[in-house]
Amino acid sequence: MSLETRLSRLRAQAGADTPVTTEKLPLSSLRERLAQLESRDRGAAVKGSRIKGSDPKTGSDPFILAGRFGGECIAEGVIRIRERLPLAGTLGSVALSALQETPRLPGETGSNRRHVYLDTETTGLSGGSGTLAFLVGVAVVDTDALEVTQWLITRFAAEATALSAFADTLTSTDRLVSYNGKSYDLPLLSSRFRLQGLQPAFEKLPHLDLLHPVRRLFAKRWDDCRLLSVENRLLGFRRLDDLPGSEAPAAWFRYLREGQPEPLIQVVEHNRQDILSLAVAHAALAQAVEQPAAFDVDLPALARWLSDSDEARARALLQRHAATLCDDGQRLLAQLLRRAGHWPQAVAVWETLAARGCKESIERLAKYHEHISKDLEAAKRCCDRLPLTPAILHRRQRLEGKIKAIRQGW
Repeated sequence: MSLETRLSRLRAQAGADTPVTTEKLPLSSLRERLAQLESRDRGAAVKGSRIKGSDPKTGSDPFILAGRFGGECIAEGVIRIRERLPLAGTLGSVALSALQETPRLPGETGSNRRHVYLDTETTGLSGGSGTLAFLVGVAVVDTDALEVTQWLITRFAAEATALSAFADTLTSTDRLVSYNGKSYDLPLLSSRFRLQGLQPAFEKLPHLDLLHPVRRLFAKRWDDCRLLSVENRLLGFRRLDDLPGSEAPAAWFRYLREGQPEPLIQVVEHNRQDILSLAVAHAALAQAVEQPAAFDVDLPALARWLSDSDEARARALLQRHAATLCDDGQRLLAQLLRRAGHWPQAVAVWETLAARGCKESIERLAKYHEHISKDLEAAKRCCDRLPLTPAILHRRQRLEGKIKAIRQGW
């Protein structure tokens, strides 16, 4: 076989797109190039025989990558990373020991379900059938530690195995906890399970998306309710050298193409921190419900949430903070007092608000005096302070008729 034929064959095996020519190349250069190609070919063959699943083009080695994480390859293309974090010390200003007691938010009963804190990293942030979760992480509280488990895939074909491994850790008595998982993580995982021919059994589990209680309590206090804002504002914690979640897809694809592990290692750490922050945020939210002033909670919003299951507790909360309530909170307090039949206290709140020009409170007083205290003159004075709408005009005419009847002794 000629030198040119051997060189062309090696170039073709190495993935060259164009034929090799020897024109204008000296023989010494051809021999050097041949030696380089043969050396690369032998190296790839050795690596491929030593590590099943490694990529001869990029040199990526899942076993070496797993070692960087302190993880293990549980199947071809699947790395499992497990860590047990003692519930000692703090994350920001929140003691990790707070996780030893099951967090309770308004309306929740004393269920003994295990909380499974869930977060994913995906190949795109817009979702859709073409987006897969290349990293799934969960954490559960086990007595005095938080057990974190992550499944990372290093090839597309390993997705089904990783999803099955994740599903096998769940039980029928679990409760999933996520951050924006209701809109993103869970729908995405459901799609991926079905595309892989798997049954997403986790869909039957109850699910708490912490984004919604955070919005309830802090939407009027904070600029946004991202998880990073929760860390900064609620937990008193700031990340250092964190890879933004938006860069996770590029990091994974770079590893597939080039075998570069460093960005992917940052993604795994980012996911780990998301899960830890999620668990601690759950405990901190429960503390914020109990100590709203210490966490600068939106009191009217908290009271509305509490009133869904316990109006007495919501009323007591507002009464404790009556001196600092905004008008919205005062109106809610008066409403709860009225519904409990505490008319004198409700009237006192309405009168305070009416003196500040609150039309809703003036109308409430008009109704109170007409139907409860039977002071029709007071009710008429309240109506006279309101803008003349068809409803108010009708009320005025009715009151005038009643007053006239009383004066004439009808």
